[in-house]
Amino acid sequence: MGNNIDGPEITLKASADLSSNQFHIVTLDTDGKVKLADDPDDATEALIGVLQNKPDAEDEEAVVRIDGIAKVMGGASVNEGVWLTCDGNGHAVAAVASDNVIGIAVDAVVSGSVGRVLLKQGAGYVAPA
Repeated sequence: MGNNIDGPEITLKASADLSSNQFHIVTLDTDGKVKLADDPDDATEALIGVLQNKPDAEDEEAVVRIDGIAKVMGGASVNEGVWLTCDGNGHAVAAVASDNVIGIAVDAVVSGSVGRVLLKQGAGYVAPA
């Protein structure tokens, strides 16, 4: 895997202890706090980016990469060039039609390893059929 390329990031409050979730895909809870993304089919759960740090308590600063290339934790074997979404634990997996997507895999990734994603998320952005 090549070097990570920086991209724009935002800082928001964490919804809980996310210290073991660095490089996981995240969304916002109803209070506007960062939480793990867990439902790729939920039209109300926009995948906002990838967690870059390890906030260890609710309301700690959560740094989220929202564009560019980010490291991402794999949840299944995925080849490069594949559209990515999240599984139930914020891990990157291959998207299917109607899933909300976070971006395109830059590297092949396997479950439990870190790869890179070219972030292409957006409200209502779904994997091509």
